[in-house]
Amino acid sequence: MSNKEQIQSHPQPVLSGYYPMYHATKTEEIDLFDLFVQLWKKKHWIVGCMLVTTLLSAVYAFTAKEQWTATAVVDVPNFDSMDNYYQGSRLLEGNVDRPTSSEEVANKLFKQFISQAGSYNELSKFISETNYFKKLVEGKNERDRANILNELIENVKLTKNQDNLIYTFSFSATTASEAKNLLEEYIDRVNANVSQVWYAQLMSQIKNKKQTLKNQMAAIKKVAEEQRQEEIKNIKMALTIAERTNIQKPEVTGLTQLDSNRLFLLGKDALSAMSESIEKQPLVLGDFYYDLQRQWINLDNFKVDSTDAKGFSYLKSPISPTNKDKPRKLLILVIGSLLGVCISVLFVFFNDAIKKRK
Repeated sequence: MSNKEQIQSHPQPVLSGYYPMYHATKTEEIDLFDLFVQLWKKKHWIVGCMLVTTLLSAVYAFTAKEQWTATAVVDVPNFDSMDNYYQGSRLLEGNVDRPTSSEEVANKLFKQFISQAGSYNELSKFISETNYFKKLVEGKNERDRANILNELIENVKLTKNQDNLIYTFSFSATTASEAKNLLEEYIDRVNANVSQVWYAQLMSQIKNKKQTLKNQMAAIKKVAEEQRQEEIKNIKMALTIAERTNIQKPEVTGLTQLDSNRLFLLGKDALSAMSESIEKQPLVLGDFYYDLQRQWINLDNFKVDSTDAKGFSYLKSPISPTNKDKPRKLLILVIGSLLGVCISVLFVFFNDAIKKRK
């Protein structure tokens, strides 16, 4: 027996823990050409799948509810639209060292307007009362009505410009004309509500101010009348003393101090003339009284007029939008086509991988 045969008849023992290594075959590597071949074989199926998804997307694109958004840009009110309110406010202030400026009044009114315009309750009340909303919820249950209302409210935006007080309103609806009309009506309604509150407060403040001025003037007149009666009383008392002491003519010198206790020294004739004169002469009321009277007359002649009152001014009035927000028909059709292609290609790859695995 040769050495080679002896080696073959006595194989080497396998060591414990040792496993023979095998090289992986290259059959699992991706063959792009083969994939393209598979896709070409299934081209009719791929095209059919693409047509189906495109058709489904077209059905959605042409039947989905449309949404149009109208916008408006507002700023602080100009002077003409708040002139009457500002004049009334100035009359209420009276004579002050630093009167309120028209810019301060405009900013205050605009701030109140924006505050109410952004109110959820105000917006909810407005939308729920519109014919547009009533048509949308016709025949719906209470839960669906609430969902539709919340959706409409969420589509209303009020955005502030970061650099100034300019705000942008946006209102969405199913048609361009409805969006424009709803936006106009909402802004007008908020302005009317705010103006009503402003002028109601202004009228109340004017009424209270007039009553306060009237009470102050009455108090001044009462004090002046009491002073005159006191003076008349002193003169009559002095006249009585002069008659009893038989002082007919003045008996005073340059050094004599005439107070209420020495008036009788003026004599009977002078005191009689003084008594008659003081009863006929008007009250001495002073400059402060006439300043109050002037304020009262100005307030009484002021006429509150809220006809043209506005808490804002338009930088861009509401107009009908020319482009709708959704659905974007072309985009939906393109996405539908691409989705069909992707689904069909992935199915072909997956099917080919399963066959190779088997």
